[in-house]
Amino acid sequence: MVNAKPEQPYLFAAAPFAFADRFLQDHAGQIISEPRTAILELIANSYDAGATKIDIIWPTEKGQKFSVTDDGIGMTKTEFERRWRTLCYDREAEQGNQVVFPKEVKGIKRTAFGRSGKGRHAPFCFADSYEIATMKDGDCIQVRVGLATSGTTPFEIMLIAESKKRGHGTEVSAVLERHLLAVEELKQLIGSKFIVDPSLCIRVNQQPVELMSLEGLKTTEILIEGHGTVTVHFIDSIEHYRSAKLRGISWWVNQRRVGEPNWDRLDEEGAYLDGRTEHAKKFSFIVMADFLTPGQDIKADWSDFHANQRTNAVRDAVHRYVIKEIQAQLATTRKERKKTAIENSRELMGELPTISKKTIGQFIDEVQEKCPTMSDRDLTRTVQVLAKLEQSRTGYDLLAQLAACSSDDLDTWNSLMQQWTASNAEIVLNELDRRLKLIDRMEKLVENPLADELHDLQPLFERGLWVFGPEFESVDFRSNRGLAEVIGRFLGGADYKPPKRRPDFVVLPESSIGAYCADAYDAGGEISGIRKVAVLELKKGGFCVTQKEADQARDYAKEIRKAGRVHASTEIIAFVLGATLEEGLGPMDYGENKNTHIIPMVYQTILRKAHQRTFNLQKRLLEAQPTLVSDPEVDAVLRVDIQQHLFGDAGPKPHVTSANGTAKPSEQPVASEGNS
Repeated sequence: MVNAKPEQPYLFAAAPFAFADRFLQDHAGQIISEPRTAILELIANSYDAGATKIDIIWPTEKGQKFSVTDDGIGMTKTEFERRWRTLCYDREAEQGNQVVFPKEVKGIKRTAFGRSGKGRHAPFCFADSYEIATMKDGDCIQVRVGLATSGTTPFEIMLIAESKKRGHGTEVSAVLERHLLAVEELKQLIGSKFIVDPSLCIRVNQQPVELMSLEGLKTTEILIEGHGTVTVHFIDSIEHYRSAKLRGISWWVNQRRVGEPNWDRLDEEGAYLDGRTEHAKKFSFIVMADFLTPGQDIKADWSDFHANQRTNAVRDAVHRYVIKEIQAQLATTRKERKKTAIENSRELMGELPTISKKTIGQFIDEVQEKCPTMSDRDLTRTVQVLAKLEQSRTGYDLLAQLAACSSDDLDTWNSLMQQWTASNAEIVLNELDRRLKLIDRMEKLVENPLADELHDLQPLFERGLWVFGPEFESVDFRSNRGLAEVIGRFLGGADYKPPKRRPDFVVLPESSIGAYCADAYDAGGEISGIRKVAVLELKKGGFCVTQKEADQARDYAKEIRKAGRVHASTEIIAFVLGATLEEGLGPMDYGENKNTHIIPMVYQTILRKAHQRTFNLQKRLLEAQPTLVSDPEVDAVLRVDIQQHLFGDAGPKPHVTSANGTAKPSEQPVASEGNS
C-alpha cells in the first residue's frame, strides 16, 4: 500500500475584503440613522479636539449647506489619514482619554467622549458625502469623504487641497440631503447637553446657545445657612444621549467648572441613579456656588473641592435638593411600571388582604428606587414571588389562628371586625401592650431589696410618668440633665460627677433620682422657661420612707430654685417612692405660692394607680385566658416519640397527664411547662 502525500493547504490570492451596503449602518448604528445623535456626535468631536468655540451654520431647508466649525487643535494630514482610515479607531490607546488643547488655552481639563472613532461617520446621517477642512502646525488640508461606490471599502476619501496656513481648528460641512431639524430644536438639543461646560461657547447661526434660554429650565436658589446662596439649574434634555458624559451634577464657581459632571455620592444619600439608565443620560444639574473660593475651598487644579465645613454644608444641601427633584421626576415613570407589574400579577394580588397589598406596593416602590436598571419583566416576576409568599403567610397563618379559636371566640372576632379596622385595633392594642409590659416589669423590681436592676427602675418610670396622673401623659416631660446635676452637687458636693451611663440620673446606694421638666410658652408660642418640674426619687426595695426623706426632697426643690434654673412661679412636684411609709407621713406643700409639693408614696399605691389607668386589663386578661386542655392520647404518643428519639428504649417512662391536663403528683414531667 502506497502512503498518500499530505494534502497541501489551498492559498487564496491576496485581495481586499468586501463591504456590504449595510456595513456602516451596522457599524455606526444610531450615529448615522438618528439626526439628534449625529449632531451631538459632531459637537462631541469638536469637544474632544479641545475646542472652546463651536460655530454651527444650520439650514432651514433641504439642499442648503450646513457646517460645524471649531477652534480645536485640528489634525495634520498624517493624523487625519490614520484616524479616518482606521475602523474602530482606539482613541484612548492613540491619544489618551484626556483632551489636548491648543497651546494658548490654559487651565481647562476635560475627559474625552470618543473611544472607537465612530463619531466621525455622523455627517453621513445628513448626506452621502461631506467635506473636512482642518489645520494644525502650519498644515491645512481639505478632504472630501463619501460613501463608496464599490464593495471594497465602506467610504472613499479624496484630497481636494493642501496648503500652508497658520492656525488650528476643523470645519465639517455638507449639503443637507435628509433629516432636517428645526433650528430651535437643534439649539435646545445642543444646549441641554453641552451648556453644562462653561468653557465651551456654541453658536447656531451666529446666535449663542445660552443656559437661560433653554426650554423647561428649572432654577432654584438654596440658602446655605451661614455661608451664602447657591443657584441650581435643572435641565431635562429633550432626548437622552447614548453616553452619560456631561450628565449629573456640574459645579460652577465664577463661570469655571470644578471637576467633571457626575452622579457620584448620591448613592450614599439614598437616591441612587445608575449611569446606565435613560434618566441618567437626560438629567443635568448646574450648581453655581460663587461664594466658594479657590485654594481655600477648591483644589489648585480645580479637579474637586477640599473637604471642609463650608463645602460639606453646600454639598449636603445640594444633594438633598437633587434627590428630591430626581424622585419627583421619576415618580410618573415608576408609577406606570408599578401599575404594569401589579396588572401582570392581578390574579395573585386580588386574593390578598389589604395590609399585604400595601406591603407589596411599598416593596415595588423601594425596589425601583434601589434597583433602577431592573427590567419590567424581572419586576413583575419579583412581585409575583412576593405575592405568593404573602398569600402563604397571611392566608394560612390566619386560618390556623381561626381554627384554634372556640365558637365563642369566633363570634367575638366577628363582632370586633365589624366595629374596628385592623389598623385602628393595632394602634390601640400596641399602646396597651406597651403599658401592661411596663407595669409587669415594675412589679418584679420595686419591692425586691436584692434587685440588681434598682437603677433600671428610673428609665422604666421615665417611660411611665403617666402612672402619676393625666398631666404627666404629655410628651412635654423629658429628662433634664441640668436639674439632675443640681441635685447631684447638693448631695455629693463640688466633686460630684454624673454617671456615664445616664447623666440625667443621680445614682445613690439606696436610691436613684431623676428630674423631668415641661417647657413654658409665651403668648407668641415661643419657649419662655420651664412650666413644671417633676422630681422622682425611687428608694431601694423594702425601704421605709420617713420625714427625713421627705425633707430631703424639699431641699432638692430649694436647690433647683436657688440655682436659677426655674422661675419663681414654676411648679415643682417631688415624688418619693418606697416599700412603706412612716406612720402619719403624707403630702406636703411649701413656698409662698405653695407651688412646691412633696408626695411620699408606696410602690403598691402607684402600681394600683397604673392598673387603674389601664382599666385593670392585666388582671382581666389573666382571668380570661383559657386553660388549654390537650388530648391525652395524642399528648402521650408525641411524648413517647420524643423520649425514644432522645434517650432510646432505656429512657425514662412516658409522662402521663390526668384528664384535666395536669401532671399526676407521683410522676415527673420531662420538662416543666408551667414554670416558663
